[in-house]
Amino acid sequence: MKIREFESQVKDLPAFNLNDIRKFAPDFYKEQLSYWQTKEFIKHFAGRYYYLADQPVDEGFLYMMANRIYEPSYISLESALEKYQIIPESVLGVTSISSRKTKQFQSAWGILRYQSIKPTLMFGYKVIEVRKNIKYKIALIEKAILDYLYLNTEVATREDIESLRWNKDQLLGQMDDQLFNSYLAIFNNKALAQRAQRLLEYIHA
Repeated sequence: MKIREFESQVKDLPAFNLNDIRKFAPDFYKEQLSYWQTKEFIKHFAGRYYYLADQPVDEGFLYMMANRIYEPSYISLESALEKYQIIPESVLGVTSISSRKTKQFQSAWGILRYQSIKPTLMFGYKVIEVRKNIKYKIALIEKAILDYLYLNTEVATREDIESLRWNKDQLLGQMDDQLFNSYLAIFNNKALAQRAQRLLEYIHA
């Protein structure tokens, strides 16, 4: 297959893997991808995924790819908290939640990290559509906070919460306490409930 023919087939796919290609070219051999990569017609993203060299790589693309590489998953934890301007530091790479085992992938834009939770806790996210064919799932602010507290059990005291240096003004302006507590009830975890209560006391102090 010639590269121009290939480009016409995948032009509506922001990224692709071998399985995607074999849907329209059953006899395609994977060595062709390596050759096209050396010619800089395509680029490797992470895992088994590639994209056309002229595909813009921005936040929306990164988040979409993080969703796609390891399914089911959604953006959460530090990446979501940075998106909502809760944490002061920039996050290198992308942090996600998945019901599969904890895993990470190396990419040119940092490490894609996936933290594991029970399938029953895979809720509380929304879909953001950036442009045609570019959309991703990201935790609502309430769920991102609970995911963080659930997985970071060392954040247990008021002092621990203060040391995170989360932006109280942003938390007060964006967080819905009623939704936060309804999500918290679904976790059904006493230790998490105690940490969540200390966070609420810190925010509203």
